[in-house]
Amino acid sequence: MSHILLVEDDQDLSIITHANLTYAGHKVDDAFTCAQAEELLSQNEYDLILLDIMLPDRSGDDLCRSIRQDCDCPIIFMSCLEDSETIVDALRSGGDDYMVKPVRYPELLARVDAVIRRSGQKKEMPQDSARMFKSFSVDTSHRCILREGERVDLSSIEYGLLRYMIDHPDTLLLYQDLYQHVWETDSLGDFRTVMVHISNLRKKLDPDHRGIIETVRGAGYIFSDV
Repeated sequence: MSHILLVEDDQDLSIITHANLTYAGHKVDDAFTCAQAEELLSQNEYDLILLDIMLPDRSGDDLCRSIRQDCDCPIIFMSCLEDSETIVDALRSGGDDYMVKPVRYPELLARVDAVIRRSGQKKEMPQDSARMFKSFSVDTSHRCILREGERVDLSSIEYGLLRYMIDHPDTLLLYQDLYQHVWETDSLGDFRTVMVHISNLRKKLDPDHRGIIETVRGAGYIFSDV
């Protein structure tokens, strides 16, 4: 049974979402403010956090940044706001995914299952699995990335994207393919989540803009650093 923290200030919506998650076999704790969420986080470990943006005491992305200081638990934002700026800010604050309300509960449950499954899996290559590239190296047995001798800290999503790209070098990887393989569910045509996480990955991996990850406008990306 997975343990989920639901942070949603609309009590009616919280009741409905809680019921759907519970019926699917998850244990759910409810918080209606950021303060309540932080109190629950201090007392429990969670497999997933579902987080609204507009909360009465602080914004959800501000809470997400606080959580990310000492917790890498997957976070899915759920909000009625669907403008690109809000979505980008939420994902850059540390969110793994973003869903626009009203959500379809079969889709929500599919994404919840996928992110929890991905978080729990350790798809590692055998020991001595160091892979060397021109600009960095990856030790997949320890999920460690080194650039110029310095460790690069990646989120689980960023690491998943990198692993998939280095396994498919010099190949056009479509937005939809990346989403399906890394998030393990369908994007339903919204690729902003992929674009934001690729942007974050570039900043960490290629601050000198050497073109390790090339954008093919309107299609996807090509990784080349071999």
